[in-house]
Amino acid sequence: MGTPGSAPDVTQGDVRRLFTRSDAPATPITATEAADQLDCSLAAARENLAELADRGELQTKRLDEEKDVWWRPVDQSIADQGGDQEEFSAFVSAVKDYAIFRLDPDGIVTSWNDGAERIKGYAADDIIGEHFSTFYTDEATAEGVPERNLAIATEEGRVEDEGWRVRKDGTRFWANVTITAIRDDQGVLQGFTKVTRDMTERHEYEEQLRKEKERFETLVQEVQDYAIFMLDPDGIIQTWNDGARELKGYSEDEIVGQHFSTFYTEEDREDGRPEQNLSKAIENGRVEDEKWRVRKDGSKFWANVIITALHDDDGELRGFVKVTQDMTERREYEQQLEAQAERLERQRDEIQEELDDVFERIDDAFYALDEEFRFEYVNDRAAEYLGTSPGELIGRPIHDILGIDEDHPLLVEFEEALATQEQRSFERYSNSMGIWEVIRVYPSESGLSVYFRDITERKERERELARTHDLLAHTERIADVGGWEVDPETMEPFWSDHLFDLLDVNYDEQPTLEEALDVYHTEEDRATVEGAVEEAMQTGESFDVEVRFPRPVGDIGWLRVKGAPEVEDEAVVTLRGAVQDVTERKRREQRLEELIDRLEESNKRLEQFAYAASHDLQEPLRMVSSYLQLIEDRYGDDLDENGREFIEFAVDGAERMRAMIDGLLKYSRVETQGEPLEPVELDAIMEDVLANLQVQIEESDAEIAVENLPKVEGDASQLRQLFQNFLDNAIEYSGDEPPYVEVSAERLGPEYRISVRDEGIGIDPADQDRIFEVFQRLHSREEYTGTGIGLALCQRIVERHGGDIMIESEPGEGATFMVTLPAPADG
Repeated sequence: MGTPGSAPDVTQGDVRRLFTRSDAPATPITATEAADQLDCSLAAARENLAELADRGELQTKRLDEEKDVWWRPVDQSIADQGGDQEEFSAFVSAVKDYAIFRLDPDGIVTSWNDGAERIKGYAADDIIGEHFSTFYTDEATAEGVPERNLAIATEEGRVEDEGWRVRKDGTRFWANVTITAIRDDQGVLQGFTKVTRDMTERHEYEEQLRKEKERFETLVQEVQDYAIFMLDPDGIIQTWNDGARELKGYSEDEIVGQHFSTFYTEEDREDGRPEQNLSKAIENGRVEDEKWRVRKDGSKFWANVIITALHDDDGELRGFVKVTQDMTERREYEQQLEAQAERLERQRDEIQEELDDVFERIDDAFYALDEEFRFEYVNDRAAEYLGTSPGELIGRPIHDILGIDEDHPLLVEFEEALATQEQRSFERYSNSMGIWEVIRVYPSESGLSVYFRDITERKERERELARTHDLLAHTERIADVGGWEVDPETMEPFWSDHLFDLLDVNYDEQPTLEEALDVYHTEEDRATVEGAVEEAMQTGESFDVEVRFPRPVGDIGWLRVKGAPEVEDEAVVTLRGAVQDVTERKRREQRLEELIDRLEESNKRLEQFAYAASHDLQEPLRMVSSYLQLIEDRYGDDLDENGREFIEFAVDGAERMRAMIDGLLKYSRVETQGEPLEPVELDAIMEDVLANLQVQIEESDAEIAVENLPKVEGDASQLRQLFQNFLDNAIEYSGDEPPYVEVSAERLGPEYRISVRDEGIGIDPADQDRIFEVFQRLHSREEYTGTGIGLALCQRIVERHGGDIMIESEPGEGATFMVTLPAPADG
């Protein structure tokens, strides 16, 4: 150890070189150790160490009352080695993942490490002496990027840049570059250090994620036939696609943030149906519902709705996806077919109801471990994550810092790398740091060099992307729709996974356009789809066709193929669409149509028979009536009271028979001899009916109250018969009080409901279905007259007009007969 007075001329430069020559400049030393190595006095060593600490070149810490230590920060240890090129090269040469080299003040390359040769392709002899702009693209060089970067580094001390760089072989890679200015003790610029990382893989992955997300969002957003949107756990609308806007009438600004019960009818909201649907979705994973829903303009549509609950990996409810399809046309058509089938079946029996970026801007954290996995070096970035300063970490085993056992999988990886002397790279979640990290381990005989990066954001993005893909796949399966897209430039299609399933096609690769068209059953079907695609590409117009295809089960099915072009600047930039298997719907429609044909033919024959039978009965009935009248005229005086009573019974029976035959004839002629339906003023019809019943009204002292009645689409003669029967019955069955009858109307969408209410004897609910059957009477002829055909005739007239007939009544409380009739097309 030096003694006071020895080496009195020791300088601060001598002390700097002491740290520069050290293999571990960040390792703390005492003043005594420095004096021994410099062969100077303890006071001189302490004085120079203190001055360098005051200048910020060294860091110091008091260990106890008499002992201080000093060390050199790592970044300065590297940057300030400008005077010793050999030591700098030795420090960085072993780094493989970074290109680390020096430039002189003019940007000329003066050093080169192995990482630089691996990343850029130049050997040291090839590049040293060349200007560093060699690595920039022609465009960047023309824009002065190299010179600008040096200017910024000179002024600000460092500059960070990211962009394309060029290797020796002309290929490009995406680089993250940091340039740091190097100055001497007097602040004179000595040159620069330049650190380059190859970020191409991350850049390409980020771009892929961005495109995938954009494609999914565009696909969902542009689905026109389905309202697809997200709800939060409370049912508040979070997203809104074009299909939802088209179907429900709300813009995104108007509806996002509102509760989804906005679309339910008032009755369903009062019944708690929205909340019940969310509860069922949470309980069962999904719920499907068909009911009336309400648009922004107040109009209703019949909706098929599927709500699927979305949970995170921990099972916590994140919200819901809601897919709505307008099924109004299908419902109306099916109801029409079913109603017609039911109506025809009833007539025959009577006469014989569903469419940033993952990027991390962080510097790598680095630490070095010895063969016992104790920290030998820790950079500032790693220390930030570990929550401890570098000095406090040195010498401590890593499992103590991370709070893990010695058999933890991380240490197993380290042991494997040290044993095999092979580089290892893996990803793991660190509980102690609370992050996902990617770790790269570089072994040596004396220990490990470990780089790690925080990839938590990337992992979350990957999870979001996987969830997005899963959502799209579930949405397609929920709606049983396969998606497709055609690129107008290449005419190559892209199919969603569910479309492959739907058509039972191999998943190995995307089909060509020819292969996609080959899935259809005949040349005619193929030509239909091919022509629709070509026309959409040319005109920018959407299409909707139905074609046949061979189903996986071996029979021939039907597909509904829809396409919607996206047009920009009057040119189609993409064509997207959906495919749905509609085989069951087509077969159901075919069965209904065949049934209707058979029923119509059967009814036609039955009507012909009824007409012929009732017509042929007229002649013998007239003969019976005539001869009874002759007997009464010629022999009436000769008959006793019993004989005259018999004649009266026979005449009365013949008259009732004639009335029944007339009623039967009218009943059978409703469909065959009715007039075409046309706009009819019901006020005029009611005036005629009141005139026809004037005598009956006056005799019974009846009061008939008629509101203003609308114009409807109908057969005037049959409507006159309909309302005359209603009023006649109301007067006939009025009971002991003078009859009071009220006629009113109300609009129900495309039809009117006309109500005829009386205050008569009423009808037991148990008998209300029977009154519309032919020849069915609820009272004896001694109590009330009639043939038992009137209400059956009313029902048939209403059905011919496409309406419904209903009754509301209780015994002694009167009765209300209601019929629905179509409104005219003009209003």
